[in-house]
Amino acid sequence: MSVLLAAYFSTIARLLPMIVCGLAGFVWGKRGAAYPTAFVSTLVTYLAIPALVFHTLMTTPLEADALVLILGASTAALLLAAVLVAGLLWLFRLPVAALGQTAWMPNAGNLGLPMATLVFGAEGLTVAIAFFAVSSFLSFTLGLRWLTGSSGKVSRQPVVWATLLAVGARAVDIESPIWLLDSASMLGSLAVPLMLLTLGHALSQLPRSGLKAGALVALARFISGALVALALLTISGLPQAIAAPIALQMVMPCAVNSYLFARLHGTQGDASAGGVLLSTLAFVVVAPFLLWLIGAA
Repeated sequence: MSVLLAAYFSTIARLLPMIVCGLAGFVWGKRGAAYPTAFVSTLVTYLAIPALVFHTLMTTPLEADALVLILGASTAALLLAAVLVAGLLWLFRLPVAALGQTAWMPNAGNLGLPMATLVFGAEGLTVAIAFFAVSSFLSFTLGLRWLTGSSGKVSRQPVVWATLLAVGARAVDIESPIWLLDSASMLGSLAVPLMLLTLGHALSQLPRSGLKAGALVALARFISGALVALALLTISGLPQAIAAPIALQMVMPCAVNSYLFARLHGTQGDASAGGVLLSTLAFVVVAPFLLWLIGAA
């Protein structure tokens, strides 16, 4: 037992930089201090994340065919999770259309990218970024169609274009100028701390009225993610360096963007908020065990 506790607290210590950044945003929001959420979100979405994606994919030692494999595996993992989520929400007697995207999409941005860097280093970040690009694409296509019956405009998502540009350049052996890579590195370094601060602030503003249904949404998110992660690690046949980072992304909590979509386009905004809040809090508690599950702790 003492060995298990020591491993648990050792992992918590590794997570503390992320927890501190998120907690800073949470306290900031609870104090009622001004936080330019719209500006920060726009800055991160349209500048910092695309720069981080481009720099990481252009400088990773992974070959272009490995990147294509990661994109394909990420797509398959998310599509399988969508089927599982639909079944789980039906069993829980929750509205599948209204809450499907919230339970389906993991927080591959605010939490997924920092976690991948922390646990797997630069190569893991590359896998996580490719996964994030796929999840962004699916969120604005299948995810929005699931919720509203119509898709969003993927052409407006710079992360998708940054991914296609980098993978295309790697495929035909086009090297990026050093000044461009350095610029992308500098801009990309803004992404992780700003995402964690914004996540903490967003959690401080979520309504608490949907906690009962939100608990079931969070449960669907973790059950579906854990089952897909287990399949990735045991029967997928993927190399461990690819399977483990994708598995980590699959057990992330509900994404804040899903709550925003549910609030704007659906009828279950409070339940979606409860899912985001409870799944994030639960993740902080059980993260060391999840890392042990995927063999990363």
